[in-house]
Amino acid sequence: MLTLWTVAILLRPGYDQLTQYGSELATGQDSTIMNANFVITGSLIIIFFLGLFTHIHAGKWPAIGAILLGIFGVGEVVTAAFPCDPGCPFASSQSPSQSIHNLIAVIAFGSLALAPLLISSGLKRDTLWGEYQSYSLATGFASIGLFLLFSFAVLSSFPYVGLLQRVFLAIPFLWIELMAIHLFKIPNRTSPAIPPSSPPVAPKTDYHAKLPVEI
Repeated sequence: MLTLWTVAILLRPGYDQLTQYGSELATGQDSTIMNANFVITGSLIIIFFLGLFTHIHAGKWPAIGAILLGIFGVGEVVTAAFPCDPGCPFASSQSPSQSIHNLIAVIAFGSLALAPLLISSGLKRDTLWGEYQSYSLATGFASIGLFLLFSFAVLSSFPYVGLLQRVFLAIPFLWIELMAIHLFKIPNRTSPAIPPSSPPVAPKTDYHAKLPVEI
């Protein structure tokens, strides 16, 4: 993601990362690079979702969180087919492509913000993922807070909306990378990893019990 995004920026003279959306690189000059970035990034996140869904056995909420990551991945891929208008307007007059682009962005970004928090809710139940519970919880709260701040910036025409978008995306994407590295190290598994139970205790033998007396 970062590599292609950087290349697209370098090939767009006058582009301002602090005030412009990333999606503005997907329309106009050399837009193929950013659209390829959407497709590749989305496809990789879908693969990550599938791995996470099958390798975390921690209840309903982590499974829903993994599905939200899959929704974000699909949204990234589909975004390439619906580029935004110049400036990526949200509230002003829009083309059909821009309207669909905005809808995808709301669903995809909202899913990305919620996913870490939901996944964190059950990680303690899985011994292979328990150590990531606190980090996932912190990432979830940070992502939701930044998503709300970014949304407010979009609606209020805040000038540095590009900066807020990048800060918002950086937090969950770093989490995805670290979780994916851990996932890659886990061997194939088909059953939950539960904490080992204590071995059964053999019944005590009373050696002082009186034996029957034969007559």
